[in-house]
Order: sequence, then C-alpha cells, then structure tokens
Amino acid sequence: MSKTKTFGIELLVSLVCLCAASQADDAQARFDSAQYTNGALHLHITNAPGSRYVIQTSSNLADWTALATNSVSRTTFVETNAVNFSRRFYRLSGLAGVGSIQTVWIVMMENTDWSTFPDNSDAPYINSLLPRFAHAENYRSFNHPSLPNYITLEAGDDLGLNDGSWLPGSAHSQSTTDHLTTYLKNKGISWKAYSENLPGDGTILPLFDGPGYSLDHNPFVYFYDVTGNPPATSSSYGIAHLRPFETEFARDLTNNNVASYNFIVPNDYDQGEKTTPPLNNKVRQADTWLAREIPGIMASRAYTNGGVIFILWDEGVSSANNPSGLIVVSSLARAGYSNSVAYTHASMVRTVQEIFGLSPWLRQAATASNLSDLFTVYP
Repeated sequence: MSKTKTFGIELLVSLVCLCAASQADDAQARFDSAQYTNGALHLHITNAPGSRYVIQTSSNLADWTALATNSVSRTTFVETNAVNFSRRFYRLSGLAGVGSIQTVWIVMMENTDWSTFPDNSDAPYINSLLPRFAHAENYRSFNHPSLPNYITLEAGDDLGLNDGSWLPGSAHSQSTTDHLTTYLKNKGISWKAYSENLPGDGTILPLFDGPGYSLDHNPFVYFYDVTGNPPATSSSYGIAHLRPFETEFARDLTNNNVASYNFIVPNDYDQGEKTTPPLNNKVRQADTWLAREIPGIMASRAYTNGGVIFILWDEGVSSANNPSGLIVVSSLARAGYSNSVAYTHASMVRTVQEIFGLSPWLRQAATASNLSDLFTVYP
C-alpha cells in the first residue's frame, strides 16, 4: 500500500508500507494518515499488537535510513526534520525474529573503580538501583585513556587507537565498515547517539572538542562511513544520527520516537570525569545526573516494552585495571543480583549483537562472555 500527499511548503511525502515476509497480511503495519504542522510531519501508524516494525526514510527510494523502531498497536511518529527536505519518502518494514529485549540504551560514565560506589553516601541513586536490578562485579576495560574504550564498544577492538586522544583524520579514522552501528544500519535497525554539550547543537557533525564535550567519547566519528572521507562536518548521515541530548532526548522519549539502539554520553562533568561547581564531587555529579535522567527513560513506552538500560563506566580510575561499573536496569534483569564473571567492553558488543541478531562477531566479541547471566530473560 502506498499513497502520496503534498503539504503546504511543497513537501512531497510518499508513505510506503512494507512488511516482513513472515507476517500475515492482517498483521501488517500501515500508515493511516499524515499531517504536516509547524515544520513537523506527523505520521499516524497502526500495527498488529506484538509485532515490530522500523520506520525508514529516503530521499531517492534507493538509500534508506532507519529512524525509529516500534511495536505498539497505534502510535504517532513525529519527524521534526521534515522541514529540511523538499522530497522525503517513508516506509514501514516489519522486523521478525527479535527476542524479548527490544530497545537498548547504553549510558556512559567515566573513570571510576566499581569499589567506589557500594555504600557511598555520595552515590545514593546508584546504590538504590543495586537491590532492584543486576550489576557486574568484575567488568574491566583494560584500556586507557578513553578513546580505545569507546572504539572497542563500537568495533569490538580498539583498532590500534590505544595511545592517545586523537581527532578524526587520515592518521586515525577507520575505513572498515565492520562496526556495530553499520551492522545495525545494514539490517534496517535504527540507532542514535545523544551527547550533552554537542558542538553545533545538531546542525553539524562535530569533529572537534568543545566546552564540556570530549570528542574521544564519541566513537562514531572515527569511521569514514559515518563522517565521509575525508571527515566532513556536513555529513548528513552523521548529523542525522548524532544528536544533542538536551533538546532532543526527552522529546524523543515523549513522542515514542525511540531508536532500537541508543548511545548516551553526558558531558564531562555529568559523566564524573571532571569536577564542577556547585557539587565539586565527581561521584556525586554522576549520581545526580543518573538520578535525574534514568527515571525518564524508565517511564517511557519503549522501556516498559522490553527495554534495557546499561549504565557503564568506560574505565577504572587508573591503569591498575580495577573493575569498573556495569548496572543492568530492566524488568528483564535479575533483581538484586551480581556476579564475578570476567566481562570486558567486548562482552557488551557481543550482547548487543545477540540482542539484534547481528553477525559476524566483531573481533574480540567472538570469544567474549555475553551478559546473559544478568538477565532472567535473554535476549
């Protein structure tokens, strides 16, 4: 089924409904109507209860980008960037064979040994999560400084970027397409990264540091298929997927425009990397940010329908490679449970690959332990 509508600012919108072959005809997701209001396109969707679909967009009917994944029976998707395009096509594609976990948020914290947190009066919120959810006691990064840890979370290996905090460019950018978000893209699964203090506030793809923003906490800009070759601040694909946290994250939760895979990077102060007034306490700063933001994710429709939040520290406080933290916040997590299984960032990559059915294994993920022991239902 397809239909085309023209809106008041000469916006041509084609709505194309495609469904997975495994779905029966009466299980197909469909566009019911579309409405353009105040620079935003509202797409009204009906879906068979329990089935999943991805909303995709294209400007040429050949190259499609996933915008969001959903599973509710009725919803309205709001495309706030529609005003930036004179020609835009949308389609729904059914997703089959996905397990109980449907939406992932990875929330990145910085530079703290796990032993810092238990019973620490500066971390009341973190301690409140421990009896309710699961956590790992032996999750280690084995990498310093930040960049190799973030690259490993995207590629399953640090790719040799292990001795500095480099900026993207010919000496350090990677031509490989074997990394997590490209695997997601190739399977039609939506992803998005949100950063606080993002330079340009979403109008450019930042390839440089900014106040409170460390580029080496953003692994995606080190891959040419995200930035272009050479890396360009005008990369449309990069701009579409790397978004400002402060202005868009809560809005996307409220509108249920949530990607399947979300990578969240607070600013350097909220991550607990640097002190700042008025708290001047890195542990308290990180705990305060988590206490403010995690409940909002937990209140979202995406979270209640098979969502999991991984609160993750990139590394310990020193090169001693002491365990850093991992907390699994989900109704599917083992409440009050912890283990001493040896985990690394490759374990996180393997887990995400298993959740979304992505192959082949990304480098060290092939031999890493997954995080299944921390769940009652997996994946």
